[in-house]
Amino acid sequence: MALNTRHEQGMALVSALFLIVLVLGVVAVTTQLTVGNLRQTGDTVATAQTLALAQGGRNFAQSLLRGPVGTKLSDTVTDLAQRNVLGNAGTWVFSKGENSPSPDPQRVAQNMQTLAAQLQNSLPGGGCYGPFTVEGGQTLSVRVTFTGALPACDGAVAETVSIGVGRFISGSRNSTQTYSLPYVTVIAASKGAARRTLTVSGEYQFDVGNGSFARFALLTDIHQQSDRAAQIYFTSDTLFNGPVHTNGNFAFYGQPWFGGAVSSSGVTDTGQRGAWFQRTDGCGGRRQPACTAFRDVADLSPTPAYGNAVPTFTSGVDWEADEIELPNNSNDQKGAAERAGILINGDATVTLSVGTAGTEIPGKNGKKYQAITVNGTEYRAFEDSTFYMKSGNTWRVARNASGQEITAFNGVIYASGRITRLAAPARTNANDPKTAPPALAAFSEITVAAADDIRIASDLKYEDDPCDGDLRRGEDGQVIVPNCETDPLVKRNVLGIYSSGGDVLIGLGNTGGSLNVPRDVRIHATLMASVGQVRVENYATADCNGKVYILGGVIEKTYGPFGRFNSGTGQCTSGMQRSFTYDQRMLNGLAPPYFPTTQMTSLLPSRRIIQYGQAEQERR
Repeated sequence: MALNTRHEQGMALVSALFLIVLVLGVVAVTTQLTVGNLRQTGDTVATAQTLALAQGGRNFAQSLLRGPVGTKLSDTVTDLAQRNVLGNAGTWVFSKGENSPSPDPQRVAQNMQTLAAQLQNSLPGGGCYGPFTVEGGQTLSVRVTFTGALPACDGAVAETVSIGVGRFISGSRNSTQTYSLPYVTVIAASKGAARRTLTVSGEYQFDVGNGSFARFALLTDIHQQSDRAAQIYFTSDTLFNGPVHTNGNFAFYGQPWFGGAVSSSGVTDTGQRGAWFQRTDGCGGRRQPACTAFRDVADLSPTPAYGNAVPTFTSGVDWEADEIELPNNSNDQKGAAERAGILINGDATVTLSVGTAGTEIPGKNGKKYQAITVNGTEYRAFEDSTFYMKSGNTWRVARNASGQEITAFNGVIYASGRITRLAAPARTNANDPKTAPPALAAFSEITVAAADDIRIASDLKYEDDPCDGDLRRGEDGQVIVPNCETDPLVKRNVLGIYSSGGDVLIGLGNTGGSLNVPRDVRIHATLMASVGQVRVENYATADCNGKVYILGGVIEKTYGPFGRFNSGTGQCTSGMQRSFTYDQRMLNGLAPPYFPTTQMTSLLPSRRIIQYGQAEQERR
């Protein structure tokens, strides 16, 4: 009996062990299936994530084409035009010298290939943006090509894709011309082993025409003060982040900084090409180098420096550039004002502001308008270009100089005399520039022109500021460049101030307080005095009044003074200091309406990116 019991217990133990092994086997199989399912689910998730990221990268590629690539395209067109590879808008830009009804397609294609090759070489990494790390361990890269050559990016090998040739689309000689440049972008998104690529082909359509002077951060015909006939030195406080040009000769002291292309013609000051330098490192003594020296082109290569006078040119410098002639009249601006703007016979005061309409103008209730007051007469311009004038207590459609109704306001205000006061509403806090109301509505494009002086007497600010700060040096001496919008189609408000026969004055030291700017005045505009200066009024006698902060550019015959300073301490003794921040939208062709133009070809603001097709590839 005991033997049977032991036998039964042994059988039970074997059964239990078998059951345990069976259960463990089932668990192992289940675990393997679960892990496999999880792995498959993880792969599916990664694949879905890379697809979503690649589709988002396609939008990023479009932004690249509109923004930084568009800026490079503008620079390339300007460079080729300056080197006489391209024609000007008087003929066919990409078929130079032709006067036929339409440009020769083969010549256009050949010059467009030259444009594409130079543009491609100017892009970072030859056209490779990224790879960028995205949330969740994902990576994204974008490759852009106008030549068909795709550089290695995101671990991919270099390859070549088929791409068409550039072509003429529309336009005429002596006018705007539209061309098309084919492109291909490859967007690669990765997460772990999952990788998704999108190949997008399309064409970049762009307009070219005569370039505006608004493209320059600074341009002088003679780089001297007319009343002193002395060199104007750029010092370590000099910062420009846009194109700078003189038809004369620059002069450098310390470490001025230039973030855009710099060029000098050397035809108006000394009559020879080169630049002045002033050093301070133990110079001028017996057997010591001179403190001041003029260095010709041979001495400026490869490093444009003299002792401790060492300017920084981050985008290059051309000491043998062509002369850029300034206009000596304002006929174009006057004609535009006669046709569809505001024409003023004699002197004027002009006030710019922004408002919202009520029921006083039928159909405009709640609409934002650009307010313009000229010698007490009120005007309102709306975003749809309709233009009204107040007569008594009634608003009616404004009329031009010939008495015809203006169906589309062109933005030009012209005075045949002086504009004695150009201003906007005063600050709510006189000591705080941030409290200055905007002078220009977000949609406004205005040029204020006069045959004589124009005096600025207040802040003139954009409602839609394209920059988030000012160009400046930090405490460590490093240059801090603000983040600025580059696309002129995103932020449109722009102001030009042009005197064809006088100066553009920044009001200071006048008996009438309404003629003077507040401390640390903010001026959002491109300022031009083609036979005079942009200068601070009474700069040598008026008390110090902070800085003039200009967002835009300055174009002038001679370099206008802003103030005087103690050479030992650098402290202001009279007038104002200056702070220039370049409006980067000007590089992409933005300009105030009917602003004076050069004879050089330039990219215009309108750019269209047309997508042909898309190919998708999944790779693990």
